[in-house]
Amino acid sequence: MGDPKTAIVTGANSGIGLETARGLARRGYRTVLVCRSAERAAAAKADIDGSVPGADTSIVLCDLGLQADVRRAAAEIVERVDRLDVLVNNAGITIRVPEQTSEGHDVMLAVNHLGPLLLTELLRPLLERSGPARVVNLASDAHRIGRLRLDDLEATRGYGLLGFPRYAETKLMNILTTREQARRWAGTGVTANCVHPGGVRTNLGAPPPVVGRLVGLFLKSPEVGARTSLAAATDPAYADVTGTYFAKSKPADDKLSRLATDDDLAARLWAASEELLAPG
Repeated sequence: MGDPKTAIVTGANSGIGLETARGLARRGYRTVLVCRSAERAAAAKADIDGSVPGADTSIVLCDLGLQADVRRAAAEIVERVDRLDVLVNNAGITIRVPEQTSEGHDVMLAVNHLGPLLLTELLRPLLERSGPARVVNLASDAHRIGRLRLDDLEATRGYGLLGFPRYAETKLMNILTTREQARRWAGTGVTANCVHPGGVRTNLGAPPPVVGRLVGLFLKSPEVGARTSLAAATDPAYADVTGTYFAKSKPADDKLSRLATDDDLAARLWAASEELLAPG
């Protein structure tokens, strides 16, 4: 039967990431949970192992906001696993006011865009050797209000109201990056797609408790939210699909904004991002 397939899920300690990792474990993947917190990662691993008979899970700690830590974690992954069939870049944050990482980058840019891009590039040789392989990037319909500011990727002019315009901008970056990855990887056996999970009850940008309880009545569970990520990552029907936006577990490029389909903008974003990822 051969060796079992291997999957990596970032931000696998809670919410959509946890349920995506659980779903991959149920499908027989050796599943690597990439998390920032050792305590939360251990709890997630125990949760999955207790609910999925025969689950093969492991943990790699990584702060995606720090490029040095991403490089360390990628090296650890390459050392520990002999193949990589699925990489789900699920981790993301939203905050209301600008912050900087200890490396001097905007936090939302670092965690939502630069970290996943760097991790994927560092793991790309392993993905190619393991091909066919799939990369799934978590995006959002929020990208529709995103306005990419290539002259201010670090958001020195601020985030906008409650940080939402900045979050939308980073989700637009995720989609543009996915399209550029698909173009660059053509013929390698590695596909790149992005997904909109829908409105999901998670702790991402959680509102005040009373408001949160009310809004939560209209949101999906994380398990339902993970279905689109799992479809893009594992459904045989999508084995050759690449550069596509998924929603409700199927391709949904008709839901993309005009900016999200601008492949020249995608190429320019890639070039600008590469400058910010150059080793110091």
